[in-house]
Amino acid sequence: MPQAPVCYTPFMERRIPHASSLIESLVGLEADVRYRRLARGDEPEFLHVSGSVPVLVSAPHGATHMRDGEKKEEDEYTAGMAPLVAELAGAHAVVARRRSRTDPNADPRAPYRDLIRSVVEGYGIRFVLDLHGVRDEREFAIALGTMDGESCPGQEDLIIQTFEAYGFGREMGPADRLVVNDPRFTGGLSQDTITRFVSQDLGVPAAQVELHEACRIVKRFKDAHLTTPFHGDRERIERVIRALVTLVEVLA
Repeated sequence: MPQAPVCYTPFMERRIPHASSLIESLVGLEADVRYRRLARGDEPEFLHVSGSVPVLVSAPHGATHMRDGEKKEEDEYTAGMAPLVAELAGAHAVVARRRSRTDPNADPRAPYRDLIRSVVEGYGIRFVLDLHGVRDEREFAIALGTMDGESCPGQEDLIIQTFEAYGFGREMGPADRLVVNDPRFTGGLSQDTITRFVSQDLGVPAAQVELHEACRIVKRFKDAHLTTPFHGDRERIERVIRALVTLVEVLA
């Protein structure tokens, strides 16, 4: 049966600050991330922000990581975006905030995965949103990966409707385009991702959300692996934040 259209109430919008405050908060949270540096001493490699809403927002590629013996660049601002959305919506967040010796998203032995399991099982999480980033050459704003619907069969339509309500749709131009289960961004059909792990091993619905650079990077920090200065589209970044906050609330 198709999902009913998403209903938005003033309560949802009343909790979200003005756009300038959202952007400032995002930059401040991202400033805590050290893309290239390993955690030191008692410094945590991963951060768990606890909440009261049974939804978890994850950012496994918030800092540099290793995949198949090669260093992979960070998905800038995902480690700032996840806790910001969680704080605004009252949800949980787990993020990689320091360089990892593993791939937190794809390595089944990664400590990040142990933390995800602990939070999901310990707090009765009902849905996991896993945030990632794509480069500037991609011709879409958001790529939703649900393993062709397998990872969240009861929520996929609701997620699409929520993004559409904030101006991200499948019929929009590239700057606002939403793609669903693009062959390169399925969420885990060919990789053992967090989305696959959560939905199949933990039995909790999950979805992967890939964000274009323009929809997440306010300004590039000096320690980023990509050295070309970059400033994203603040209006679109704000819409992404608001869409994700609403998404948490409708999925809870």
